[in-house]
Amino acid sequence: MKDLNEVDTILGIKIIKQNNGYVLSQSHYIKKLLEKFAHLGIKEANSPFDSSIKLSDQCDRVVAQLEYASAIGSLMYAMHCTRPDIAFAVGKLSRYTSRPGKEHWKAITRVLGYLKSTIDYGLVYSKYPSALDGYSDASWITSANDNKSITGWIFVLGGGAISWASKKQTIIAHSTMEAEFITLTAAGKEKNG
Repeated sequence: MKDLNEVDTILGIKIIKQNNGYVLSQSHYIKKLLEKFAHLGIKEANSPFDSSIKLSDQCDRVVAQLEYASAIGSLMYAMHCTRPDIAFAVGKLSRYTSRPGKEHWKAITRVLGYLKSTIDYGLVYSKYPSALDGYSDASWITSANDNKSITGWIFVLGGGAISWASKKQTIIAHSTMEAEFITLTAAGKEKNG
């Protein structure tokens, strides 16, 4: 074994030591991602997803399916490592990898634009608070195609997120309350897992 001193970067994640803790950031990864997809004409955006856009499986013409899948994979890596703020958008857009159209690409470009405007965001961890906090929420029937709700949760320790998700529920909830209970159950499994 060899002591290489304090870690600087691991698995593409920069670790920055501060007085009161650590910051995990992927700014250099996001910069490379933006360069890779610069041909899309990425403009800064203030949110990762526009909820007024209704995406569907039916598109007139499939546009660059392999590149779309590559973009989704790249965004998923950022989402799973340090960017819980794009989890909903990436989860939603990943459902269309087999038949992406112009509207899907427009939505991907918006996520990239959001990352461009928030490139320096990261996860901040300190010693306090030392308690584990968990938050969950659900949206009832967000997909007109299959009547399934979206589950979301985040767990925070030391001031920073340690686990998060945004997923389509596997069963159909018959009310908002039922959708919330399904989400709470999924989050509880994550906490205990």
